[in-house]
Amino acid sequence: MSKRDYSVGYGKPPVHSRFRPGQSGNPRGKAKGRKNLATELLEELSERVVVTENGRQRKLSKQTLILKRMVSDAAQGDAKARDQLLKLIGAIEQVAPDDAEEAPQSSEETKILERFRARLIEQIKSEDSKDPKG
Repeated sequence: MSKRDYSVGYGKPPVHSRFRPGQSGNPRGKAKGRKNLATELLEELSERVVVTENGRQRKLSKQTLILKRMVSDAAQGDAKARDQLLKLIGAIEQVAPDDAEEAPQSSEETKILERFRARLIEQIKSEDSKDPKG
């Protein structure tokens, strides 16, 4: 085939811009050790930091600190924290038993969660009834 007979089009790049035989289309390849977002997030949340709690220094994971703050804010009446906490509890409950990393909940843990949920629902209802807007 001569150069004049060759038509450039879809799937037919110009001869001068084609990959040479033995040349990769991605010469540098995939970056080795590149982590995805989920991996980086889990590593960041598991990082431990020093905090002072009740006059004592402790090392806690960032994830633990976030959860403690969310629960504390929800208990003090922060509506956004309460809603986020309820969503988180709902998401945890929807996880299939095969996907759960922990052992099944004991009856005592289930009772504690039920009391906590009931208390949050009562708090929401009482705030909604006091709210002049709604």
